[in-house]
Amino acid sequence: MPFSPKNALARFPTLPTLVTLAAGGTAALAVQFYRRPMETVTNLARISMLLRGVREETCDIDGFPIHYYHAGRRGTPLIFIHGLGASAESWALLMPRLSREYLVYAPDLPGFGKTPLAPEGYHIRTHVLYVRGFLDALGYPQVTLVGNSLGGWIATRFAVDYPQRVKRLYLLNSAGLHRENGHSPYATDRAAAQRSIERIQGQRMRLPGFLLDGMVRVSQRPAYKSFIEHYDPQEELDSVLAQVQAPTTIIWGTQDGLFPITCAHDFHNRITNSKLILLPGVGHVPQTQATAKVARIILENGGKRVETGSLKHGQV
Repeated sequence: MPFSPKNALARFPTLPTLVTLAAGGTAALAVQFYRRPMETVTNLARISMLLRGVREETCDIDGFPIHYYHAGRRGTPLIFIHGLGASAESWALLMPRLSREYLVYAPDLPGFGKTPLAPEGYHIRTHVLYVRGFLDALGYPQVTLVGNSLGGWIATRFAVDYPQRVKRLYLLNSAGLHRENGHSPYATDRAAAQRSIERIQGQRMRLPGFLLDGMVRVSQRPAYKSFIEHYDPQEELDSVLAQVQAPTTIIWGTQDGLFPITCAHDFHNRITNSKLILLPGVGHVPQTQATAKVARIILENGGKRVETGSLKHGQV
């Protein structure tokens, strides 16, 4: 099959606006996609969110700007925390679904998306500090946190440090546990980028060179590269999971090639008030690879009415 943006996107569903990009299909868009693929997809995700009623704003934390999206008008806020190298647009598919029942927010972490790199650096403790500042700026004493990958690590650490501020916790293929058979998504060349996307997707796939080059460029951005090069094992979560007090739901795509499924069971076994829901056939990013299932899990666990049949714990 010859390459086209539409064909590439059909094989690359982790990026949240693939369908939108495929539908666009203009020559100008194809050129833009070729030259700056990741930025083009992110921008299309932004447009799709705005067209669906999601609002875009910036809040000030002692002179530091946090870019974020929000939607909905009621209930305990859901705060979505994205993964390493990603941005708030990674929640583009999930936010509109849950905004029907919840007040939802998705910030860009410092150094990612449209939020600048924080002067304090790029460590987990820095991100926790700015999540707290973000909630303070919005005026929310308690929220529900939903984190994917690095975002799950940050959400868990926040729940340990500020237990009174977390009503519920959702961890989607969360990082934060060091395991010998785990893999980093960091890519310094095309071969590493190819391995990374296959591990994220949980399946074999071939991407054209310009997409792989785009992934390498993302890995070289300061917040991403610095986090990898100055990784601090003292920030890992193994020793603190028992301190998590919030009811926790661990959602795990079983085809994740970055983190072994033992991590899912370790989170579940060490967080006392937790349950584990496995998503067979889903990779590292459930919010884009199994959006409807993740939305149903959150709606049911939050006590909201679900129109179709209820989920069973364990596997869905």
